[in-house]
Amino acid sequence: MKNVVCIDLGGTKALAARVDGVNLSAPIRRAVPYQGEKEQINAFVLELVRSTIDEHSQGIAIGVPSMVEMQSGRVLETVNIPSWHNVALQQLLQTHFELPVVVHNDANCFAMGEYCYGGHQVQNLVGVCLGTGLGAGIVIDGTLYSGKHAAAGEFGSFPYRDGIIEHYTSGQFFKRRGLEGGEQALLAQQGDAHAKALFAELGTHIGYALAQVMLAFDPDKVVLGGSVARSYSLFAETMRHALSNQAHPILVEALQISPGQLEYAPLLGAYALFERHTHLPHKEVYCA
Repeated sequence: MKNVVCIDLGGTKALAARVDGVNLSAPIRRAVPYQGEKEQINAFVLELVRSTIDEHSQGIAIGVPSMVEMQSGRVLETVNIPSWHNVALQQLLQTHFELPVVVHNDANCFAMGEYCYGGHQVQNLVGVCLGTGLGAGIVIDGTLYSGKHAAAGEFGSFPYRDGIIEHYTSGQFFKRRGLEGGEQALLAQQGDAHAKALFAELGTHIGYALAQVMLAFDPDKVVLGGSVARSYSLFAETMRHALSNQAHPILVEALQISPGQLEYAPLLGAYALFERHTHLPHKEVYCA
């Protein structure tokens, strides 16, 4: 059956699968050699595609945690993979596999996956990825807005306290304290007071971040994805409280917030973006 090879490349791990509509092959999971040289990262991506592609594959769609020059599919900068910048990724993949290629920001893929397949039934949605860093994909009136360099929604890079927002709202919140987020989540669920306090503080920072999203775009809904969002119940209360201190109560009460509904939203979103980019000449993205 015809399919598209879809890749979700994160700051520390990657997923790849063949996607046909909402049907996925069993995803391949790999640790990203994020401290490697540019050539090593390129080789990693090529091997990931080779491990996934089959004779029915009609194209490749990849979401990357990067600024992307949309017209050429060039990766300009990747904060959490320091060596991976100025990479002609679309050209690289087209040369090796002789298939059409779409390169997009990973948060945009997440947002489109949730918007198209998550059953949210809203017109304006922001998908916020809380993983290695913080990024967001913005869907306005059913259309993805990515900006010229797929940099729209990079709220994690906004200045905050002694650094930037993603230092306090992503896995970096724990890493900067010498801790591992997954371990702290387990401890918090078991009632550990220190771990519970950490997630309460995390929620306060996330609330501040979401206030920036809300005041910038006033969406119907914010959907949270990424590894940190799996612990939503541990920080939801303080997140909402912090958000309520940042904006008018009418805005806060109207805003829906929920964890993502799909296990593989970025892969499905990459597929949706491939379908729309390859069929719409002006790079407009709509969901039926």
